[in-house]
Order: sequence, then structure tokens, then C-alpha cells
Amino acid sequence: MAKKKVIGQNGKAYVVKEKKPFYKKVWFWVIATILLFAVGGSLTGGGNNNSSDTITAKSSEEEIFSDPETSETTSNIPEVSTEITQSSAEETITSPNTSETTEQPSSNDDVSLEFSNALRSANDYLNYTSFSQLGLYDQLIYEQYPPEAAQYAIDNVDADWNQHALQAAQDYLDYSSFSKAGLYDQLIYEQYTPEQAQFAIDSIEADWNQHALQTAQDYLDYSAFSKADLYDQLIYEQYTSEQAQFAIDNLP
Repeated sequence: MAKKKVIGQNGKAYVVKEKKPFYKKVWFWVIATILLFAVGGSLTGGGNNNSSDTITAKSSEEEIFSDPETSETTSNIPEVSTEITQSSAEETITSPNTSETTEQPSSNDDVSLEFSNALRSANDYLNYTSFSQLGLYDQLIYEQYPPEAAQYAIDNVDADWNQHALQAAQDYLDYSSFSKAGLYDQLIYEQYTPEQAQFAIDSIEADWNQHALQTAQDYLDYSAFSKADLYDQLIYEQYTSEQAQFAIDNLP
């Protein structure tokens, strides 16, 4: 330790020991070293704790996501969503059908007055006389119904067109004489279909020989004919040769 001479106020000289600064003392560095290790240990321990906490948190998260019950719940959620989606899809698919059904008239109250009157007129005509489907349509157009209303009436009228063809054929035979082929042509002219006309010809009860004879008599009432010319006229009317000859042979 260094010594220093100091002159006091009384003029005497005194020798005093010079003190070292505290940072140059051994005990200071011992304490500083201890504190340094303590702080360093604290910091190192805190870091380990934080890492442990982090690992623990991650482990907890993994346990949560790997929990069987949680997994089952999570897997069930898409199934519910799929069922809802499928149900919605079915509703979406079936909804157009519903709208189409709505567009169709469900009763006469949904039909316009023009359409309703056209259907009523069609029924009145069929109650009065026989019509083919196309013949009735033309009659409604003649009555100045719009084409849409006339078509609605044809599509919705309750009619057996085969029976109407048969009735029309019977009416013709009650009014005049026809050959079988001539009556068929007359039904086609009235716009019955070939199938409807054939049904009438096949179903009607007629004696074609007698009709040939009646036709020959009508011609003779109107004008004079030779037997040969009358025979040819009957063939022209589409009677068979047998029917024409029967008529010639049975004239009064």
C-alpha cells in the first residue's frame, strides 16, 4: 500500500496510507465474479424454462389435434356439411320441376276466357255432328279463335276420333250411296287420318252391292245411260267389277 506525507494545519507532517480505489480491490472482483455467474445462470435457466414452456405448449397442441374424440368430431363435420349440400342440391334439382308444374294450368280457372270459350265451342260442335281433329281446328279458326286457343281446344277436348270417323261414314251412307273406296276417300277429304278412315271402313256395316245398285239408279234418274256406260260410271265411282255388274243386272 502506498504512503503519502500530509502537512496538517498545525504545520506538522503526517504520514497517511493512500487508499486504493474500490474497483482495484480484490473483494470487488470476487463479488463481481459471483454476481456475473449468478446473472448468467439466471439468464440460462430462464431460457431453458421458456424453451420448456414452448415445448410443453407445442406438445399440448399436438395432443389436442391428435385427441381421438376431437378427430372424430372434426371428421363428422364434413359429413354433416355434405348431407346439407346434397339436400340443397336435391332441392335445387327438383325446384325446376315444381316451377314447370306451376306453369301448367291446373284448372279451368287458370285458363284465359278465349281458351275456355274455344274449348266450349269445340265440345258444342262435337255434340252436334262429327268432326275430324283437323276439321274441328279449321272450324274454330273459321270462328276467329286465335290459333293458340284453337289448338288448346283440340288438345283438351274429350273425343274418340276413330268413333267420329265411323259416325261420319255412317252419316254419308245415310245421305247418299258410296263405294267402299269412295267413302274412304271422302273421309280423307274431311281430314281424318288414314288410320281413322280405315277404322271406319272396316267397322261400318254396309251392303256394297246395294250401294252400287242405288248409285246406278240415281244416275238413271238424272240422265239416260246405256248399260255399258252405266257400268263404266260405277267403276269410275270405285265400285268393284262384281258390285257394278250386280247393279246392272238388278236394275228394274
